[in-house]
Amino acid sequence: MTDLTLPSLAPEKTKTLLWSIAIALGTALIFFAVLRVEENHISKHERLQLVEMTDSFVAVFSDARGEDSPIPAHFRRLGIEHFSSTGQVERDGRANTQMRMPGLPGLELGTSEDDPRLSEVIAGFSGQSNHAPVHEQHWENGRLISRTLVPSIAEKETCVSCHNTLLGEEVFQLGDAMGAYVVERDMTANALADAKYAAVWFFGSLAVFWLIGFREHARNLHVLQLKSQVKIEEMKNAADAKEKFLLSHDPLTGLPNRKLFNEHLRESFDLPERNTLTAALVDLDDFKLVNDTMGHAAGDALLVEVAQRLKAATRDVDAMVARLGGDEFALIWNARNAFSLGAAVAPRMLAQVTRPMEFENWSITPKCSIGLACADQGMGQTPSELLKAADAALYSAKGLGKNTYQEYDKVIDACMQRQKTIAARLPDAIRNGDIRVALQPQVNLSNRQFRGFEALARWRLDGEDISPDEFITIAESSGVVKDLDLYVLKKAARFARTLSADMGMPVPISVNVSAKSFRSLSLAEDIQDILWTTGFDPELLTLEVTETAAMEKMEAVQATMGALRKQGVRSALDDFGTGYSSLAYLLRMEFDEIKIDREFVRDIHAGNDNHILVRHLADMLCQLDIDLVVEGIETEEQIALLHGVGNRVGQGYLFSRPLELEDVEGYLRTALNLPDGAAQTGTKG
Repeated sequence: MTDLTLPSLAPEKTKTLLWSIAIALGTALIFFAVLRVEENHISKHERLQLVEMTDSFVAVFSDARGEDSPIPAHFRRLGIEHFSSTGQVERDGRANTQMRMPGLPGLELGTSEDDPRLSEVIAGFSGQSNHAPVHEQHWENGRLISRTLVPSIAEKETCVSCHNTLLGEEVFQLGDAMGAYVVERDMTANALADAKYAAVWFFGSLAVFWLIGFREHARNLHVLQLKSQVKIEEMKNAADAKEKFLLSHDPLTGLPNRKLFNEHLRESFDLPERNTLTAALVDLDDFKLVNDTMGHAAGDALLVEVAQRLKAATRDVDAMVARLGGDEFALIWNARNAFSLGAAVAPRMLAQVTRPMEFENWSITPKCSIGLACADQGMGQTPSELLKAADAALYSAKGLGKNTYQEYDKVIDACMQRQKTIAARLPDAIRNGDIRVALQPQVNLSNRQFRGFEALARWRLDGEDISPDEFITIAESSGVVKDLDLYVLKKAARFARTLSADMGMPVPISVNVSAKSFRSLSLAEDIQDILWTTGFDPELLTLEVTETAAMEKMEAVQATMGALRKQGVRSALDDFGTGYSSLAYLLRMEFDEIKIDREFVRDIHAGNDNHILVRHLADMLCQLDIDLVVEGIETEEQIALLHGVGNRVGQGYLFSRPLELEDVEGYLRTALNLPDGAAQTGTKG
């Protein structure tokens, strides 16, 4: 996340101060340099003026004395002393400017230069054709000295004759350099004054630049605060938008989720065109198989691809495509013409979705079932009713063999109304005891001895026998299946306890438990309460769990069965072979028996695949000390094929149809009095 923390004020002030010092110092140095250059220029000009004044003094007095009256060299020195003494005077009484006129080294005319370096410069004048003055500035003995050396040129015959006379020989000629004017000025006080002015400039400009910098810093800080506030608002708006998107969209496919879809559906019902609303529910067929065989990455890729294909297939009708969860999608659009009717759009969706797709090294051919419902059929007066109608049509499409579509019609509507009636009446039927319990016998195939009963739920509603598959499915979807399971268990346990006492023999029972019942954390305690209340022996109870339930709720099933196993309750894996069969369940779940579905027995023949599979399964279970229960036995030929080693138990119409409770005692008493070959009394195997 972007850091929007404002910079600390103290470092920024320090930075501004340092920049102000640097700029002020730079300008002060420039100011000092300008002063020094100007001082040097003025001083140089004044020093040259002294030399010119000396030359003019000599020229004036020379003209006054006449051409034949030579001027002594010491007369020139008098002029020099006069003019140099008129300069400024320092506080210690020393003259600010000094001037002297040394002759050429070796040919001095009364004065000579003590400084060897200057003597060398003066000596160099005699060999130069260009007699330009020399200017220099040095720190000497703690003082800053500005100096000018101007060659003294013999410009008149009188100067030549005067010097030659004093030297006693002909040394100089017209135009020769005879010596030099050395003009020195002490610039220490001037330099200190310039430094003082530069210091004043420095502190003044520092104050100015500091104020300007501080003002700019304050302005920049204010601008930064404004930008930060704008950035914070932008990020907040972006975060809010992202949060709203995540709350209303599926993170995997980017489609609207169930919440946004329902909101859009409700809003659509408030529009004048509500009667043309068409809803479609799309469910991928065998999607779990893709996840289990190819991995969840392949499943996710398939969901993303299907989402795009559904959008492409319905783009012309402006449909909203949403993912409700898992492999279920939903669509809503207005069917304004024949092209946008559900019967026209659904084939396009099927054609798009079922195209093969490539994922890594896999080729996946998706399949889907589609349920359609239109509000103008009078079957969707509210958003929830419209979706329920589409869901009923989807369920019907699944029943037609999948990978097809089904429109909601009066037949489906009648089924839906029937389901509503059953769902509404079922809770009262459980509370009022209207659900009957039937018991179907189980026998040992080896000796035809009675082994126990399986408790089955039966219900007659308004004179019609409702199929257990129908009302149990509705009980699972309506959330009352746990109450139904416990009701059947309690009624069967109480009856078996009474029957055991009357017959003087143990009567084992098996009771089915739905996968949805295992969602309850108190299931084990509820079953234990029933056993304690009815006084039924836990060791005579077997709880049957379907293979699908064991797979989907493995941890819950293990926890519940583990707690009940400690009390002696047995467990059975029901409908083995109809789901995703795995021998791992046999080992991890520690089942006491396995029930083979009737589909294996229906087509069993000597030596066919069903026969071989059952035989090998029975042998394996025998070694694991697990009982094998075979459902759906109807002929003696089937018994002959299923008979073998191990504890094999049979159940089916050959032995008995499910018995009403009032017929159970008669069945047992009849079995006790039958000759050899009929069912004999025994205990559970």
